[in-house]
Amino acid sequence: MAYEAQRQGERPLPSFPRLGFGAGPIGNLYAPISDAQAFETVSAALAEGIGYFDTAPHYGFGLSESRLGVALAKLDPEEKTLVSTKVGRTLQPIAADAAGGVRHGFAEAAPFEPVFDYGRDAILRSFEDSRRRLGRRRIDLLLAHDIGRVTHGEDHERRFAEFMDGGYPAMRSLRDEGAVGAIGIGVNEWEVAEQALRAAEFDVILLAGRYTLLEQGALESFLPLCAARGVRVIIGGPYNSGVLARGAGGEPPARYNYETAPAEVLRRVERLEAVCARFEVPLAAAALQFPLAHPQVASVIPGLASAAEVKAAARLMALPIPDALWEALLHEGLLRPDAPTPRRPGPLILLSEADNVLVCAGPVAAGQVLEIDGERVTALDDVPTGHKIARRALKPGDKVLKYGAPIGSMTAPAARGAHVHAHNLTSDYIASHGRDAVGGKAD
Repeated sequence: MAYEAQRQGERPLPSFPRLGFGAGPIGNLYAPISDAQAFETVSAALAEGIGYFDTAPHYGFGLSESRLGVALAKLDPEEKTLVSTKVGRTLQPIAADAAGGVRHGFAEAAPFEPVFDYGRDAILRSFEDSRRRLGRRRIDLLLAHDIGRVTHGEDHERRFAEFMDGGYPAMRSLRDEGAVGAIGIGVNEWEVAEQALRAAEFDVILLAGRYTLLEQGALESFLPLCAARGVRVIIGGPYNSGVLARGAGGEPPARYNYETAPAEVLRRVERLEAVCARFEVPLAAAALQFPLAHPQVASVIPGLASAAEVKAAARLMALPIPDALWEALLHEGLLRPDAPTPRRPGPLILLSEADNVLVCAGPVAAGQVLEIDGERVTALDDVPTGHKIARRALKPGDKVLKYGAPIGSMTAPAARGAHVHAHNLTSDYIASHGRDAVGGKAD
């Protein structure tokens, strides 16, 4: 299993692939599928190199977990793939003749009724039931499911307290015992994710539908807080329940946020479609790739119901998108001006391939995930604009190279991603490292 350091000296986290698998549809979300189709869908995902699957007891009331468990037992017996599941609802048996039709969005699902319970005993029992259905020795990521005011209304504060007092300590103990690799919450509201981060320590947040081409409100304060805390974010619902995958037209009407899309959403989707059409880019490709431009976003997980959908998602993720498309979306006010896009460089500038430091084009927060030489690296310090970050680990005596020329020697070690500045640098070289001094413009 691949892991990456969250921060220096802290517990390693799973290294999530950019494209993951949302397993709600194989639990009969909106429409029933067969066991065989569910197996083929998981098999196709593994064939495409998708190594992360997200499920929950709520998805088909155990059906998604059971189907995923059957498939992975045969296709991934060594448990190399990453699996996340959720807690917060228990499954209460009901009569088989009462289990038909569509219940809570799931069609012809298993004969159980989901009941919210964020207490300690319920969390532990739910975890063990999930592990049994999945057939896994260990769960890589365990998420508290659907806390939040939109879900619980006036009962939110009571439910949140129930979780913090009972369920959260239970999840911490499961992580400390090694039964799970990381903990977090899986929600449809960035506000409650921010509330949780301010109340306790989490490793990962799965945010569904709230950081997409349609919505970027999470940029206000939630994503900056994640950067400051070193918390990774997984984006579920990148198509906002389907409207960004199929567009505004057609019958039946597209879904948005699990319901029929309202007129104002359809109008905005039409504008997004029009921009994408100008550049001959499918709207779904832009929707799938957009969230990953944010440095805190580790993975995006569309819901996938068939082998064809899996293959389509892999193609959309790999499709080149011209920079001009993102420029047009920004120009027409369809994206927030502060929204990172794939056209924009990250906060680090490499001035010369010979350099062992990078220069910050913007402020960097401790815990922020950066891309250094194609790898994700966690910033170890707050670094102001114009200052330097170690491109690789440096030791005392190492020359620091900028524009390919030495600007000083290290007096103390600096790990990759650390701030390199006057306090750990002695300027024992002539400051002749300007652009002109090293023979023209930088590489």
